[in-house]
Amino acid sequence: MDAAPVTPAAAAAPADRAPDAATRRRRGAPCLWFSRLPLRELVEAIRLAHFAWLPGPVRVQFAEQERLVECDPGAAGSPPLLSFHAVVNHAATPAELFGALAKRALWPVAAQARPGRAMPLPFAAVCPEEGFADGWIDLHLGACVRRGPLDEEPEVRRGWQRCWLEPHPLPPGLKLRRATADATLLKLLARRRR
Repeated sequence: MDAAPVTPAAAAAPADRAPDAATRRRRGAPCLWFSRLPLRELVEAIRLAHFAWLPGPVRVQFAEQERLVECDPGAAGSPPLLSFHAVVNHAATPAELFGALAKRALWPVAAQARPGRAMPLPFAAVCPEEGFADGWIDLHLGACVRRGPLDEEPEVRRGWQRCWLEPHPLPPGLKLRRATADATLLKLLARRRR
């Protein structure tokens, strides 16, 4: 039986616990992909770059679920399952958003896989695109997500289909955040190559 999805708040929970009835109800069936991005390759590159000790390749799917992203760590030795909510299953959803969501979901699973050892880098160094991703979520999905505590992914409200259908242009402030995240990422990559 699958283990319960891990959120940052539940990172310390045991991975071998069976999901409760509420967890089983909120997981939706996988759905068709509308994103044009090579998400499996993106998530695998993230795993190899930042969480290489996790078994791979990470399985990726879209599903109707409670949160924007959920990660089922899988049984010992099997790769995690990353489920993105169907509200981000859109051709216009940027790669930075998927990258930030994947990193936020894999972070507690990776930390749990290293008992007694600290993560090699702080989360801000692993995910410089988080500011852009949060701004994109607020702009495009603000009406259909509810933010809880800082260490939890936003919950998706009923009626999310209206947000999925509405096109939104990228405002200048978000363009600046994207450029800043790109510059930070390039600096980090340049340091790694040395």
